[in-house]
Amino acid sequence: MSDTKHDDILFSVLKECQSLPVFLDHIFGFLQRRTDFYCIAPEPNSPIGLPKGLAENLVRNTYYKWIPKSTNNEDVAVVLQEHEIPQAVFEEVVRAENVNEKEDITEEIVDEVDNINVEHSYNRTKKPEPVTNRHFDFTKSDSYNGAVYDNYCWSQTINEIEITIKLPENVKAKDLKVTILAHKISVRHKGGILLEGDLCHKCKHNEAIWSLDGNTLQIPLDKCKELWWDCLFTFEQKLDLTKIDCSRPYEDLTEDAQAKIEELNWNQERKRLGLPTSNDLLQQATLRKAWNAKGSPFSGEFDPSSVSFY
Repeated sequence: MSDTKHDDILFSVLKECQSLPVFLDHIFGFLQRRTDFYCIAPEPNSPIGLPKGLAENLVRNTYYKWIPKSTNNEDVAVVLQEHEIPQAVFEEVVRAENVNEKEDITEEIVDEVDNINVEHSYNRTKKPEPVTNRHFDFTKSDSYNGAVYDNYCWSQTINEIEITIKLPENVKAKDLKVTILAHKISVRHKGGILLEGDLCHKCKHNEAIWSLDGNTLQIPLDKCKELWWDCLFTFEQKLDLTKIDCSRPYEDLTEDAQAKIEELNWNQERKRLGLPTSNDLLQQATLRKAWNAKGSPFSGEFDPSSVSFY
């Protein structure tokens, strides 16, 4: 079985959990509720449960199995306590002595759950650093309804944004500092800026989870409002929204819209077969009701072919 076979499913669960501690809690909760993982076998050959200590050893061995080869023993020995693990939800507090000066601005990011304070500074006049060792080009799907630039591109649907950023070779997740706020995104590598800017519209940053895919960084975002963006960052040239594909997936449409589409498809098929459409059937039903009514010019056997509708 491929190691990546279930990545999409697991990533969807991780995105919903919003943090690794919650994700792992759900995994082990599932094992407790739906398996005998936590049951101790009453005897060596028992079909129920595991020998004492085996479950813990399985977890430990699996952890060491997936440690990157570049990780040294000192890294392995570091164990975070529960209160030291940062959560995915952050609150931004920006303080500046003079907002009119182009100077370094220190942002204090306060973790709402564990009260962990992290400070970093950046200069708003800095440009993204050039990315070296790029041996590939973006695909059309990477910039669907969006735009392509030297080191990044973005695509969109009516509800979502997908940002793809080129990275230097051999970059690991631990080498990156990714900050996703409702109105701003910053991606840094070893103190340099790979991408940074103010978004043209707000996103649901609390639900954002980024990931690495080869030499690219993927940042999927959910829009706060259903609308088409004419740019990703405010410094970009705006798109002509009349030239993008504004179609929406069928499942995203309202029930009324889906019913209308089904009716149009049904009528089109009826026309192809030479059969009456829904409008034709409605006219025939009205005509049948009035055929033998008092004062009607028609009488006798119902014959809709004798009447023409314009």
